[in-house]
Amino acid sequence: MIERGSQTALAIGRWGMALSLVIGAVAIGRIIRNFSYLLPNRLPGLVLYELGPALALGLAIGAAVGITSDSGPRFGVPVRLALFMLAALIAGATILAIEFGGILQGQRF
Repeated sequence: MIERGSQTALAIGRWGMALSLVIGAVAIGRIIRNFSYLLPNRLPGLVLYELGPALALGLAIGAAVGITSDSGPRFGVPVRLALFMLAALIAGATILAIEFGGILQGQRF
């Protein structure tokens, strides 16, 4: 069992929080794209529709890199950035597979 307040528990907590930020940003991006009719019709709505998912993901990845800077193993910034980009790709692919799974079942690639 992991001791409360140990370095292992801190590393797991930091990395878990950072990964949940990235996965949440991907989900927010899909919500913005799916419910575009709730956005205002003028320029702010268009900017949010076009740039919102990327900005949310960029902010989440930046925050995740900052959160994990003091954690256990000392990965460099490029390695942490690559890990969070991989997490974003996996989360995005999973959301798209769930969203379009019914449509794609009858098609061959």
